[in-house]
Amino acid sequence: MTSTRLYAFNTPSGWNAMLPPREPRPALAGSHDVKYAIIGAGYTGAAAARRLTELDPGAEILLLEAGTVGEGSSGRNSGFTRPLEFPIAITADNAAKAEAVTPFNQEGFSYLSATIEEFGIDCWLTRAGVIRGAATAAGEDRIRSSKLHLDRMGHAAKLFSREEVQERTGTPYYRCGLFVENSYFVQPAALIRGLVDSLPPSVLLHERSAVRKLDRRGRWHLELDGASVVADTVILAVNALAKQFGYLRDRLVTLFTYAAITEEMGEGDAGGIGSMPTWGILPAHRMGTTCRRVGANRVMVRSLSSYEGELTPADVQSRLRRIYEARWPHLAHLKFEYVWGGTTGFTMNGSPWWGRLDEGLYASGGCNGAGISKGTLLGKRLAELIAGQGDHAPLTDAFGQANWIAPEPFRGIGYRMLARKGIKEAAEEQ
Repeated sequence: MTSTRLYAFNTPSGWNAMLPPREPRPALAGSHDVKYAIIGAGYTGAAAARRLTELDPGAEILLLEAGTVGEGSSGRNSGFTRPLEFPIAITADNAAKAEAVTPFNQEGFSYLSATIEEFGIDCWLTRAGVIRGAATAAGEDRIRSSKLHLDRMGHAAKLFSREEVQERTGTPYYRCGLFVENSYFVQPAALIRGLVDSLPPSVLLHERSAVRKLDRRGRWHLELDGASVVADTVILAVNALAKQFGYLRDRLVTLFTYAAITEEMGEGDAGGIGSMPTWGILPAHRMGTTCRRVGANRVMVRSLSSYEGELTPADVQSRLRRIYEARWPHLAHLKFEYVWGGTTGFTMNGSPWWGRLDEGLYASGGCNGAGISKGTLLGKRLAELIAGQGDHAPLTDAFGQANWIAPEPFRGIGYRMLARKGIKEAAEEQ
């Protein structure tokens, strides 16, 4: 199968731009024969590589990244991660699934945090509560219902009034907020850099090494520009880009999402983003806006989406400005220093696709916008499945498996109809 389309983002990742420059590893050259080849050096690929070295010491592993570490989607997200499954609205229907999934999220987060601690990865890992903010009456109904279910499940959650949200975050925009403490924040580009750069020597990382063709002739053959690989086992850790190799086309779609971070504030302005030294706001509708305090004196907003293609930088800038200024009108004079887009893999039913595609070929995709702990978990579990240390049943029983999506053009038409409906429902939540 041939991969001909690789995403080249319109703008650099703001998270990566905030860090000191990093020298990419050299592109793969020549011919190679290995036991394992992993395509994609994001959270899933890094976790799979690390776990394989633990289960199969000494095996040579090629980790191939089409771009550079920190500039891919793993370095472009909001940096929220949590052991607790926290749906937008917890209902009687999804409460049982949230409870079933939470132990797996905890496993992924524990594996991730242990790696961060062991190797001293400086990625701003901070435990600080997240607020599910409601800007509309419908959003308030959702989070009040979630509060009742979280109480029944024994998870600490506190309902904040408008004034309490404003005091903590500086914004008067939200009617109320549901505060859940067991959440964490990271600098995502620093995290993925640290995870990849701390891999054992048996993992050979090559950046700017796009796999152009993948097929099986007894063993798996990978063709790159100026290089070739023969491998016993291949892991596709490229999320929705698995479609470009001919796999999971009827399970995954690619959505682009967008974020901006303000310039640094002076002391006077920094007082306008609340009393909490670290906070995050999640929306009360899936089409809503995520916000976060970045360090002591910046604000991030993440919103908007586009189907299988990126919006223009000018469009993103203007639309994110409106969203930001609606929330912090008293800080409207601050400029955005960084604006960027990223991708995420979505599935129709919200469940990931995970497991064996073919003999010696495995994949994971469709974290649905929550990929740090979940992607880590799925990569770890793929390695265990490959090494004979696990099976599909427990994980797929909890998460489910991504279901069928109609082909194009019906898929695109359907998405756009649902997006228009969702934006209308979201209203001020966006």
